Amino acid sequence: MDRSKQIRKGNKDMNEKEVTRRKFKMIHSNFEILNKPWWKSSYDERNVEYFISSIKHLQHVILLSLSDHENNEFFWKGYLDLNHERYLLECISSECDVDLTIEFVQQQLKKPDRSLRLVKKVQNLNDAITSIFPSKFFPKLSIDNFTPLLAKQLNQHICNGLIDDAGQYRIKYVMPAQENFVYMSPYLIEDRMNELFRQCREKFKKEGLQLEEAVKFGACFYSHFLSIHPFMNGNGRVARLLLSYLLSRFTAVPFSLYIGTKTRDVCLQCLRESRSFTPNALAALILESIHLSFYNICSIMDLELTLEPKQSCCKEIWR
Repeated sequence: MDRSKQIRKGNKDMNEKEVTRRKFKMIHSNFEILNKPWWKSSYDERNVEYFISSIKHLQHVILLSLSDHENNEFFWKGYLDLNHERYLLECISSECDVDLTIEFVQQQLKKPDRSLRLVKKVQNLNDAITSIFPSKFFPKLSIDNFTPLLAKQLNQHICNGLIDDAGQYRIKYVMPAQENFVYMSPYLIEDRMNELFRQCREKFKKEGLQLEEAVKFGACFYSHFLSIHPFMNGNGRVARLLLSYLLSRFTAVPFSLYIGTKTRDVCLQCLRESRSFTPNALAALILESIHLSFYNICSIMDLELTLEPKQSCCKEIWR
């Protein structure tokens, strides 16, 4: 076979592989959110319909309050700072299985003890939050900016001073502790990350996208991202921030994927189950976490939850 035929055959094979790769739908909604997840108490009768309805109402209550303080910069910043501090507490506690307090987080953000690795994690995560989320609730983040480069930038922030190759894809094979499972080959990471983020941009540009479907898309993303495990460290924290970015039109971001002290074990089990590409339990965890984050915001802001939302507020989020 002459050189020109070899080139044509090689290009054809590459095109066929590309078509096959793109047919693999990583981001989809062809499953039901688990209605009665195994971690809930038997007396807890809240289901998917309840959480979606309640989230909408809590959003409108917050927006109603914010509309009354639209030009009060200090009002926004004060409650946003509290939300960020709670996020840091919940995210690091659930990921590292440590018992942090809000007082510890506040103290380390003001006067950090730089000799402690845990303090560096808190500072780095705070830097990552402020690097992508505007200083207000319900930011309108561009889905066009949702790229692998964003993931690398977040990992650079999160792992700054903790590892040598922060912001770079790993070049070693790795596996989770005490599990017979190997994360994606390092030679496939770049290609799969590009496709994962491309599919996310495509799905989240959908007109009329609603919360339930968005949560399903987010669960797919979170599961695939952590199965790829693109970095040597900080994958969980990066994944949480990226999930908040994706769902920013529906949430007062960032939300921490936290439902209580049992979060770490629940999340790990949801991820194990999602490896079958049906993340219905993970979607339930995300939905419940969004609801809890809104409820906490309303509690911190001492908002009256029985208030009727204004119609003008409803259009701002759900359009």
